[in-house]
Amino acid sequence: MAEFPAGISHRRRISGVSHWRWQRFSAVAVLALMSYFTILLATMGGLDYDSATALIAKPYNAIALAILLVVGLYHAALGIEVVIEDYVSLQRGRRMFIMLVKFDLFVIGLISLWALAKIAL
Repeated sequence: MAEFPAGISHRRRISGVSHWRWQRFSAVAVLALMSYFTILLATMGGLDYDSATALIAKPYNAIALAILLVVGLYHAALGIEVVIEDYVSLQRGRRMFIMLVKFDLFVIGLISLWALAKIAL
């Protein structure tokens, strides 16, 4: 059996490649969608409230914004999980803290999609 340094026990190793890959895929998607919405918001400068909501309510803009919300919050959840795993020192509550943050992001996503649906429909 292999010898481990003091304080380190043998435990199952989990590869982080899948997590890393999904974070990169979501980053590219968020970058593309944010570029689209930056241009869209730049063109909305002189619009009043009704015209701006009508622009957001167009199906292709509403769908793109919904995808941006979902992918952006997924990307945020992946990133926050890495930050918590790297910088939160308490071992026992780390998993619960990650689950709490993911639940909060899920609630934020539901509220955001509900507000978008209210505008678009």
